[in-house]
Amino acid sequence: MSNSIDDLLLSAPRLQGARDRHGVPVGLFKEKRPSPSTPIDKTSAAAKVIIDAEATERADKTARLKAAREARDQDR
Repeated sequence: MSNSIDDLLLSAPRLQGARDRHGVPVGLFKEKRPSPSTPIDKTSAAAKVIIDAEATERADKTARLKAAREARDQDR
Protein backbone atom coordinates (compact mmCIF):
# COMPACT_ATOMS: atom_id res chain seq x y z
CA MET A 1 0.00 0.00 0.00
CA SER A 2 1.38 3.37 -1.02
CA ASN A 3 0.82 6.56 0.92
CA SER A 4 0.05 8.85 -2.01
CA ILE A 5 -2.68 11.42 -1.68
CA ASP A 6 -4.72 9.71 -4.39
CA ASP A 7 -4.79 6.46 -2.45
CA LEU A 8 -5.80 8.27 0.72
CA LEU A 9 -8.60 10.14 -1.03
CA LEU A 10 -9.94 6.96 -2.61
CA SER A 11 -9.98 5.14 0.70
CA ALA A 12 -11.71 8.00 2.58
CA PRO A 13 -15.42 7.48 3.15
CA ARG A 14 -17.84 9.85 1.42
CA LEU A 15 -19.51 12.27 3.77
CA GLN A 16 -23.27 12.12 4.06
CA GLY A 17 -25.38 14.72 5.79
CA ALA A 18 -27.21 17.97 5.41
CA ARG A 19 -26.59 19.70 2.11
CA ASP A 20 -27.95 22.86 0.59
CA ARG A 21 -29.71 23.02 -2.77
CA HIS A 22 -26.39 23.04 -4.66
CA GLY A 23 -25.08 19.92 -2.97
CA VAL A 24 -22.53 21.72 -0.83
CA PRO A 25 -22.46 20.58 2.80
CA VAL A 26 -24.25 23.11 4.98
CA GLY A 27 -21.89 25.35 6.90
CA LEU A 28 -18.84 24.32 4.90
CA PHE A 29 -18.28 27.63 3.08
CA LYS A 30 -20.72 29.91 4.84
CA GLU A 31 -19.50 32.43 7.34
CA LYS A 32 -21.42 32.85 10.52
CA ARG A 33 -22.58 36.40 10.93
CA PRO A 34 -22.32 37.60 14.46
CA SER A 35 -25.78 38.64 15.54
CA PRO A 36 -26.20 41.48 17.98
CA SER A 37 -26.32 39.94 21.42
CA THR A 38 -27.17 42.80 23.73
CA PRO A 39 -30.00 45.33 23.44
CA ILE A 40 -27.41 48.08 22.94
CA ASP A 41 -25.85 46.15 20.04
CA LYS A 42 -29.28 45.64 18.47
CA THR A 43 -30.08 49.34 18.80
CA SER A 44 -26.71 50.34 17.36
CA ALA A 45 -27.15 48.00 14.40
CA ALA A 46 -30.65 49.38 13.70
CA ALA A 47 -29.40 52.96 13.99
CA LYS A 48 -26.55 52.25 11.58
CA VAL A 49 -29.00 50.90 8.99
CA ILE A 50 -31.20 53.99 9.36
CA ILE A 51 -28.25 56.41 9.19
CA ASP A 52 -26.84 54.69 6.09
CA ALA A 53 -30.24 54.81 4.36
CA GLU A 54 -30.63 58.51 5.16
CA ALA A 55 -27.11 59.26 3.90
CA THR A 56 -27.88 57.48 0.62
CA GLU A 57 -31.13 59.41 0.20
CA ARG A 58 -29.34 62.68 0.99
CA ALA A 59 -26.62 61.96 -1.59
CA ASP A 60 -29.24 61.11 -4.24
CA LYS A 61 -31.19 64.30 -3.50
CA THR A 62 -28.02 66.40 -3.65
CA ALA A 63 -27.11 64.89 -7.03
CA ARG A 64 -30.62 65.57 -8.40
CA LEU A 65 -30.57 69.18 -7.16
CA LYS A 66 -27.10 69.77 -8.58
CA ALA A 67 -28.16 68.43 -11.98
CA ALA A 68 -31.29 70.61 -11.93
CA ARG A 69 -29.23 73.70 -10.98
CA GLU A 70 -26.73 73.05 -13.78
CA ALA A 71 -29.56 72.55 -16.29
CA ARG A 72 -31.19 75.80 -15.14
CA ASP A 73 -27.91 77.72 -15.39
CA GLN A 74 -27.24 76.45 -18.93
CA ASP A 75 -30.55 77.91 -20.11
CA ARG A 76 -29.51 81.42 -19.01
